[in-house]
Amino acid sequence: MSDYIRRNLESGQRCRQWFIDYVALIPAGSIFETKSSSMTTVVGEIENIAGEQAAAKSEGLSATGVKGSERQDLIDAMDPARTAARAADADHPGTRDRYRFAANMADQDLLAAGRSFVAGGDDDRQLLIDYMAPTGWPGTISSACDAFEATFGVQDSAKGQSVAKNAELSAKTAEMNALKATIRHLVKNAAANNPGAQAAWKTAAHVEKAPTKKDDDEGDGEGTPPTP
Repeated sequence: MSDYIRRNLESGQRCRQWFIDYVALIPAGSIFETKSSSMTTVVGEIENIAGEQAAAKSEGLSATGVKGSERQDLIDAMDPARTAARAADADHPGTRDRYRFAANMADQDLLAAGRSFVAGGDDDRQLLIDYMAPTGWPGTISSACDAFEATFGVQDSAKGQSVAKNAELSAKTAEMNALKATIRHLVKNAAANNPGAQAAWKTAAHVEKAPTKKDDDEGDGEGTPPTP
């Protein structure tokens, strides 16, 4: 959740409590009651979406950890074959060049290198075993490639979910603020003879603004949302 959305949600939560504390000022069946109920609902929806976004971020972090582990497993599987190829190169020139990789390669490049090792195993399996590569090294690397590649989708999915939830949060925050802008006028009339309730609403509706946020023309502390 962005800082902007968090600050607006905190204001919405305070407004929701105002509706409870000053329910006597809200006539049953009135537009005021409809608008306050709608805002209460939207605040709850923002809370739920924020929780879902947090879960998606946690899943993404978990996927990143798994990806790092599977990446290292692939490196560990490839390293003995690379070492054997280096040993074989003096007797079989060009072997070393066929089995190169760097531990700091980008994920996709490392995966491609792993797949090329597996393909090379069709011709060089026994040659590298003769130079002390583990028996069955092509299969070991192939399994490590599959496991590493499988983590890509999990991480991408978690990231996509987080981005989607952020878009939902922005839309719901805009909806909540539109309701609050209307309710502000209703409060002014409903609480005309209750300065305490008016002061309480002003405190509840205020949104703590970042220094870069531009004040809105109503001076109600809502400010403007960040540019997408």
